[in-house]
Amino acid sequence: MKTAPVSIILCTFNRAGLLPRAIESVLQQTYSSWELIIVNDGSTDKTAIVIEQYRQRDERILIINQSNEGLARSRNNAMERANGTYFALIDDDDEYLPAHIEKRVEYLENNPDVDIIWGGLDPQGPEERQYVMDMENPGQKIHLSDCFVSGTLFGKISVFHELGGFRNLDYAEDWDFVKRAKKKYIVHQVYFPTYLYYINAPNRLSDLYTEGKGEAIRRYREKGKIE
Repeated sequence: MKTAPVSIILCTFNRAGLLPRAIESVLQQTYSSWELIIVNDGSTDKTAIVIEQYRQRDERILIINQSNEGLARSRNNAMERANGTYFALIDDDDEYLPAHIEKRVEYLENNPDVDIIWGGLDPQGPEERQYVMDMENPGQKIHLSDCFVSGTLFGKISVFHELGGFRNLDYAEDWDFVKRAKKKYIVHQVYFPTYLYYINAPNRLSDLYTEGKGEAIRRYREKGKIE
């Protein structure tokens, strides 16, 4: 297998207590040709201290400290700094299993016509909370394993740039990104469950959207409570 470099993007806001789990899971990857770009999106807790400690441990970790710009812009800012052939995402309250990056690189290397893959989600939490609003069919719910969860996205950085990155939406910018990608590129779903998605983290966007759609998300963001 080739050793194409992977740029892993982790954006965070006021989750210093959860961050170590996500970062440690990157450090434990069986695939070692990666850089981890952590975007501290204006956190007011101890996030800056936590990520600086990790940066001192591993030179593959890069840090972007910025005023609060939101999730989509933060990811796009990180992509502008990325040096990898491929990109990967991880949310600050989730984690990778050790073979997460290796399996995804292997898939794209074995399927060179494929541009982006998604899927391989392993929900961590009660079954009744594993369903979210279906963006394709408003008013209905869909299981998380069938959603375009951003943390499972993996693909060619060139394609990300050609698409103009994520659009700054109140919710489901990952769904929007994949829908746009499918119009021009080859997108596959994969099924190896190496992304651990934690359902019980506070102020999940999917929960807020179910409760009050974009207005609920905007209210919480204005209060500085979530990313």
